[in-house]
Amino acid sequence: MKGRSADAENHSKYHRGISVPKKEIIRIFRSTIKELGDPRYIRFLFNPKKRTLAVQSVSRKEAECFRVPKYNPKDWDFKICSIQMLRIIWRVCEWNENDTYRIAGTHYPEYNLVEFNLNQARIVQFGEIE
Repeated sequence: MKGRSADAENHSKYHRGISVPKKEIIRIFRSTIKELGDPRYIRFLFNPKKRTLAVQSVSRKEAECFRVPKYNPKDWDFKICSIQMLRIIWRVCEWNENDTYRIAGTHYPEYNLVEFNLNQARIVQFGEIE
């Protein structure tokens, strides 16, 4: 699977990204949704052995999908509360519950997804924009 890495481009390091500020919330960056073609729905694909999380666009509402909010440049924010999924991720990755993590992603257009290697998660420092 060949994809375009966020780090390999002239964009900011977290051009396609997610942040995980709490055990119950995952924030999807606008650039990730835009890279997926502004889908109406997304779903998560988690691989605990590889410690990867993918955000995949889907064309219709299915089980375990999340509706993407309509883009508003003034106050667009896409937070998902999925306590069960995030508890599994935190446990598998052995993350510190007091930290916020940010992960850059790689876009795989042939699969309509952006994949995040959770082994490359970076702790967001105090005062840094989440």
